[in-house]
Amino acid sequence: MSWLIRRTPKKPVNDDAKHIYLDHVSSQFISVDLLKELSVLPRLVDLNEWLATNTIGFFNHINQCYGVLSEFCQSCPTMSAGSVQYSWQEDKGKKVKLTAPKHIDMVMTQIEHVLTDEQTFPTKFGNITGVSENHITVDGSDFPQAFQTQIKKIFKYLFQVVAHILHSHYQEILDVKLQDHFNTLTAHFFIFGTNFQLLEQKELQPVEDFFKAVEQECETLRAA
Repeated sequence: MSWLIRRTPKKPVNDDAKHIYLDHVSSQFISVDLLKELSVLPRLVDLNEWLATNTIGFFNHINQCYGVLSEFCQSCPTMSAGSVQYSWQEDKGKKVKLTAPKHIDMVMTQIEHVLTDEQTFPTKFGNITGVSENHITVDGSDFPQAFQTQIKKIFKYLFQVVAHILHSHYQEILDVKLQDHFNTLTAHFFIFGTNFQLLEQKELQPVEDFFKAVEQECETLRAA
């Protein structure tokens, strides 16, 4: 059915212009309060298990959304979000600028490799060593010491994909009527990432107006 979708010609980037996604933020589909509740570490759940489970979920959903839009991204010359351009870091540490589809393919392939690595993402639950009023403590031997650092790296790369979609492919999101799902996914991803300090505030700059708009919509709803 993709041949029925007429692609909107790209316009030159204008950071002063209002981003198209701001016209489609609706509190009817996004409840920041609910998403914040869903992001809190549940009682008697190990932190690493919670981070692992949600990271896999975010990867799957973001990957599926990009899969729907990937054909529209083939002509994107750079991996960017507005005026911000992202580089891919090679194994030897060299940073290179790739086309958006190539960059995203590298990102998703690398993340999938990490998620399916039993040494990084173990599928067997560790031994419980303690129970407090709200949380359990696991011996941690199943998760590597650098596990949370690896999670932060995954979130950093997933954010780049989300930011690129918001800036470069939101019209296509509207064309396939994916905006409600994508808006909720994006808000949940941002809230979870900031709640567990997996995303740095400076990284959010290219799309901070999106989250501010979501918050403003919810404040309006609360006051109604």
